[in-house]
Amino acid sequence: MMCVILLLNIVNLVCLGGIMEKKQIYCIVKKLLILIISLFLILLLCACSEKKLDNAYPSVVTIINGVDIDKGILTSDVIVGTGFCYKPNRIVTNYHNIKNSDQNTNIITHDDIVLSAKLIAKDEQSDIALLEIDADIPHISFADSDKCSIGQKIMSISTPISTFLKGTYSEGLISNLNIIGFGTQRLLQTNINLSPGCSGGPLFDSSGQVVGMVTFKSTEFGAEGLGFAIPSNRLKKIIDRLEQGVETLNLGITFQSDIYQKFGIPGAKGLLVQDIDDGSLLYGKLQEGDLLIEINGIAIHNLIEYTEALEQLSYNHDLDITIKRSNKEQTIFIKREE
Repeated sequence: MMCVILLLNIVNLVCLGGIMEKKQIYCIVKKLLILIISLFLILLLCACSEKKLDNAYPSVVTIINGVDIDKGILTSDVIVGTGFCYKPNRIVTNYHNIKNSDQNTNIITHDDIVLSAKLIAKDEQSDIALLEIDADIPHISFADSDKCSIGQKIMSISTPISTFLKGTYSEGLISNLNIIGFGTQRLLQTNINLSPGCSGGPLFDSSGQVVGMVTFKSTEFGAEGLGFAIPSNRLKKIIDRLEQGVETLNLGITFQSDIYQKFGIPGAKGLLVQDIDDGSLLYGKLQEGDLLIEINGIAIHNLIEYTEALEQLSYNHDLDITIKRSNKEQTIFIKREE
């Protein structure tokens, strides 16, 4: 308001001095007002974004696995990781953060409260674990990861390396979308600086909502700035399934690595079977050298499609597995119990 009054006084003085016509002056003033209002709105939006991220801090926790806090002793190799509260009393993190000793998992809140955490569900295939705590800490909501774009600014809060560094804030960009060249999941790629301990930490958009959960970084060939996260939409689906007691089906198959899988070159025809676990549903039915090309009508070209096909099944689904053996297609049918 003070800026507007000042500008109007300047207009009157200039007009009285005969320097410019009043119409021209008001045109300039209008442009200046638009500029001032735009700057004000930008500052207001930035302040709101910072406030929303401030509100997200209390929902991020440090995961400490392999320590008996009460006795003050180590029970296994200590693993430090990150997690976050996605609903009251529930924490989500990477399964690899707690797999060494899921009976001695503790979390440390942003305000240094140590809490015992109980494992309630895990999915080794997706590397996700759900923990339950007896405490009321804030939870955060998920954004729509399908609306993410390359170059979008994102932020992370995590515990790199040590609990002394908990609550570390970093920012960067979404470098790539729908990555399928690493592991067995579709992932978001980010250039945020990640270290051991950041796994399980949330990636936030400017509104303070979670767009992904950090799962690993690649250091192959000395690479830097190659971090990967499970997109929020996929994470939500897996959490929903786990809360209903449905893990991703594990068929116990080991596949051979070929040029398509190793280098992510398009054109893979299927997955070449290398070994089958003794306890697999397909033990005695699959052979080394079989080419797996379809599961329940879903075409399989790579490990990503294999994982996604299994994620759509529950443990009581019947299975139709299509393979090629000696260049001839065959179907293996597995009847499941309800």
